[in-house]
Amino acid sequence: MTCRPRLANGMGLLVLSLTLCAGCGQTTFTTSGFGEDVVAEAYGEVLTWDSLAQRVPDALGLEDSAAFAERLIDRWMREQVMLAQADAQLKEERTSLNAALEAYRKSLLINTYETRYVESRLDTDVDDREVLAYYEDHAELFTLHDHAVRVLYMHLPDPESSAIALGAPWTKRDTRAWDKEVDQLKAWLTAADSMSIPLLERWCMEHGAVHHVDHEAWWRIAELLDEVPLSLYRVEDQIQRTSPLTFTAEGRVYFVRFLEHGLKGKVAPLDVARDQIEELVLQGRRQRMLDALRDTLFQQAWAEGKLRRENL
Repeated sequence: MTCRPRLANGMGLLVLSLTLCAGCGQTTFTTSGFGEDVVAEAYGEVLTWDSLAQRVPDALGLEDSAAFAERLIDRWMREQVMLAQADAQLKEERTSLNAALEAYRKSLLINTYETRYVESRLDTDVDDREVLAYYEDHAELFTLHDHAVRVLYMHLPDPESSAIALGAPWTKRDTRAWDKEVDQLKAWLTAADSMSIPLLERWCMEHGAVHHVDHEAWWRIAELLDEVPLSLYRVEDQIQRTSPLTFTAEGRVYFVRFLEHGLKGKVAPLDVARDQIEELVLQGRRQRMLDALRDTLFQQAWAEGKLRRENL
C-alpha cells in the first residue's frame, strides 16, 4: 500500500487532503488541523505533517501545493539515506566531526548575535572631517596601483568621413563650420566650469555624441582606455596635460580633457580613496562596538557569579 500526501491552500488555510488506498476501496478526508502525525519515516527519523505544511508556501494552489509537498518528502527521504550512509561509514571520525559541528554552531550563534547587535546600533554617517583625518593619518594605505584621472571626454562620427560615406559633398564651407564647432568644444573643455559643462553636455545630446562630463568622477587609466582609444606612449606626460586633446580613430572624432591626475605608486587623491576610507572608518567603529560589548558582558557575568576559575 502506498500513501501519497496532498496539500491544498484555500481561504487562507493550508488544507491537508489525505487519501488512503486499499484493495477494498478508498477513503478520503480533509482537515485544517495538523498534529504530530508522521508523513514519512527513515532510519528512525520522522517527518511530521506539521513540519511538512510549514515548508509549503501559502501562495501555491492545490495542484502546485501537492507537487511541492511531494518534492519535499522525496528530498527529505533521500537526505536521510545519505545521512545514514555517511554516519555508518564515518564512525571513526564521528568524534572530530561532532566537535567541528559544535564549534560551527557556537560560532554561528555568536556571529549572528554580534552582527544584529552592531547593525541595530552602528552610526553609518562618516563626515568629511573624519575622512580627511583618516586619510592624513594613514596615507600609506592608499597607494595607487594604476594612474588615476578626473577626465571629460566626448566622441562622435567624423562628419567629413560620414558625409563622404553617404555620397554627400564636403565643401570648404563645411570644413570652416566644423572647425568653428571644434573651437567651441575646446573652449568649453578648457573652461570646464559650471557654465561651460552644461553647454557642452547639451551640444553632445543635440549631436548624438557619446560623452562623459561628470567632472567629479575618477577613472583608472585601464578603465578609461576601454572607453577612449588613447595612445598613451608616455602616460605620465599625457595625463598631466591640461589642454584639450583631439584625435580621430576608427572614423570617430575624440575630445579629451584631463582635469586632475594621480600617478601610479603615489598616494591616491582623497576623492579616489574616499570610499575605502569610509569603509575602514566603519570597520573601526564596528570593532570598537564589539570590543565594548564583549567586555561589558564578561564583567557582568563575573558580577552575577556566572563565572568561576581556579588560579594556576
